[in-house]
Amino acid sequence: MSETLHVDCLVIGAGPAGSAAAIDMARAGLKVLVIDRGEFPRFRIGESFLPRTKRALRRLGVLDRCMALPHARKVGVEISMGDHRYGSRTYFFRDTIGDGEKDAFNMARIHLDMMMMEAARDAGADVRTTCALRSIQSHGDNGIIANTDAGVVHAKWMIDASGQASSLGREFGTRRYHSFLQNVAYFEHFEGVIRPSGPAAGCFGLTVLDEGWFWLIPLDDQRTSVGFVARETLHRTLDIPAEDRFWWAVERTPIMAERMANARGPSRNRVISDFTYRCDPFAGPGFFLVGDAAAFLDPVWSTGLTLGLLAAEQAAAGVVRLSRGARPAAERARYQAWASRVVGRAFELVEGFYDPAFRDLLFAPSQPRELVRGFVTLLAGEFDAIQPATAMRCLALKSMCAVQKRFPFVPRRRPFRLRPDGVTNRVPLAQLASKVALQ
Repeated sequence: MSETLHVDCLVIGAGPAGSAAAIDMARAGLKVLVIDRGEFPRFRIGESFLPRTKRALRRLGVLDRCMALPHARKVGVEISMGDHRYGSRTYFFRDTIGDGEKDAFNMARIHLDMMMMEAARDAGADVRTTCALRSIQSHGDNGIIANTDAGVVHAKWMIDASGQASSLGREFGTRRYHSFLQNVAYFEHFEGVIRPSGPAAGCFGLTVLDEGWFWLIPLDDQRTSVGFVARETLHRTLDIPAEDRFWWAVERTPIMAERMANARGPSRNRVISDFTYRCDPFAGPGFFLVGDAAAFLDPVWSTGLTLGLLAAEQAAAGVVRLSRGARPAAERARYQAWASRVVGRAFELVEGFYDPAFRDLLFAPSQPRELVRGFVTLLAGEFDAIQPATAMRCLALKSMCAVQKRFPFVPRRRPFRLRPDGVTNRVPLAQLASKVALQ
């Protein structure tokens, strides 16, 4: 029999962002209901985290619980071209400006999400899985009425942390896609992958192609997440079944063919579209959007979880202040300004990766150390409260990119191409399967 529930805040989504918001609000004494349409434990992509993520988890008091789970230490990023031309460039978090965390970690999301959901329950939130939001009857500064699988929920406020489902963005028609970042990812988990080694040991592996890029994320001592992100010009024209495209790309990319030569895992890949979008405005009468429900970015720099946790902290603080008499319009304006600024910085960082001038600077024969430190500080996820020293360095780097476009002062770096002649060649499935040992 359905219930009528009365709570202070309804949180849609029990992933890390929703759970983080619930933890803060429940600890502040609010009655919090978290609903999630999925069943836990569950598989999710997005396994590479940033030093700023680590600091956010420490603030929540869950870092020790997190580090007790299977994980791999992450010390930086190794960037290579697909055929290893120009060698590799390694950027270390130890060079981050300021006193923030100097390393991070990778972890299978099935572990992290379960831990965060349980931490929200431990904090006092009512968390219900396999419980979907069905519709919003009404929303405003006087409260929210929502139809859910648990019954009708009357809440004073609502936080949408529903991830790429973007429950409120779809409901209100505010989801807007990026003009050119409309990529698709093909990925799986493997054992026996050759990881970055030597000085780059412990690094996230990023392999650059003209048509996209590969990620290589160590998850623990044995398993590695490997994925191929195809740009729109490739995924819309490639005459290969979607579930075979990962190995198609691996076999044509020398550095990845080497690293996957002894890989053990599935012969066919999972597929997910990672179309970049925003659901602006990020706050409205009675609600806040956090994490992927607010904006989803191309995952090249692993910004997703960090943005989700930072936004959850800000939205939860707003709800707590509202519960203590703050003016709704002021809290909405505060959160909107914060989210627009932080999401905008993250978008600039992601868009820079696809800028040929920025790529030229990434692979330049020599690089000014202080400018590198500014770039690494953003890579570490420190885009919510940028210090003047970082801002100045990033502005200088942005100016250099603008100059490089018109008057190249470092060599132009053309990336490796999967299809140098622009023609798609079919690869027999048996040939693809021969490269991997089926589990």
